[in-house]
Amino acid sequence: MRLAGLAARGVGRTETGRVREVNEDRILLVDNVGRGASLFAVADGLGGHARGDLASTMVVETLRTELPALLAGGTPPGDALGEAFRRANAAIYAHAQAAGLTGMATTCTALLVDGRSGIVAHVGDSRAYLLRAQDVRQLTADHSLVSELARRGSLTPAEVETHAQRHILTRALGAAPAVDVDLIDEPLRPGDVVVLATDGLHTAVPTSEIRSVIRSSPDAEEATSVLVGLANARGGFDNASVVIIRLAPWWMGRAARLLAPVGLAAILAAGVAAYRLDHAYFLGVRGDMVAVMWGMPARVLGLPLSGIVKVTEVPVARIAPADRTRLIHGIPTGSAEEAESVLRDLLSHQP
Repeated sequence: MRLAGLAARGVGRTETGRVREVNEDRILLVDNVGRGASLFAVADGLGGHARGDLASTMVVETLRTELPALLAGGTPPGDALGEAFRRANAAIYAHAQAAGLTGMATTCTALLVDGRSGIVAHVGDSRAYLLRAQDVRQLTADHSLVSELARRGSLTPAEVETHAQRHILTRALGAAPAVDVDLIDEPLRPGDVVVLATDGLHTAVPTSEIRSVIRSSPDAEEATSVLVGLANARGGFDNASVVIIRLAPWWMGRAARLLAPVGLAAILAAGVAAYRLDHAYFLGVRGDMVAVMWGMPARVLGLPLSGIVKVTEVPVARIAPADRTRLIHGIPTGSAEEAESVLRDLLSHQP
């Protein structure tokens, strides 16, 4: 029933990193795929020269085009999402065979929000997490060799994270003519946050830190920037992608659209306020670097009330974890010089 439904708003970010030449990751954000449902996904292409970038593109485009038609035809949401995955698998496998692209494949983790239910479809080692209040829970199980060994008791969870063969997958889209798709039906509540991440992100940023960044960031877009920035700061060895989906009562999304004219006035008023505060400063974050900012560490309707004075050469990763949350929120100072003094003090906290 629509009155009991949820409004889902997702934002995402994908970056190549500092080592790879090509970004084989793809993200998908679709507000309405039919019948009031929303769709979000991350995909991590495999194969390098075997065109992993094409495989990941094919799966997100198949989801984008096939799922609306399946839903419009009356297919139940979970069945429709699983069928769209299977069609993507068949298309990728057929293309790889025809073009001689052995090894062309991709992971994919997708969330379909329908009413109060979140349906996750999953193949590979990208992940979905559910943040509820202060808790975080991984919804998906990695389809990897070491994760399978851990499920059998041969490896501990700690050994999985550092094992040399942790990137060897047991399941991927396009690797075989048919594929088993994990489908997870997760009841959702207003205030929940679902996070989709490729392995380049979740291997560099631990689960607890993902939760901390999202809960302490002013908005989801800022959080995606910080998370990808942290992955880059820790070497950027792989493409890194993240999608953050916030769930709210359906009427909040509708109210936001109806109040758009009022929102414009609010933006103008906020702009005036920011102009008057051009002598206020704070120490904050831009990408994966610490920055000296003017204005206020806040946003109105997604627009920042601040500007950049200087992006320092100090990565966020160099700041002690105990101070990082304060930094993400913005540490107020009386001047740009005082902001740099605060930064020196933060660096002195390092062990």
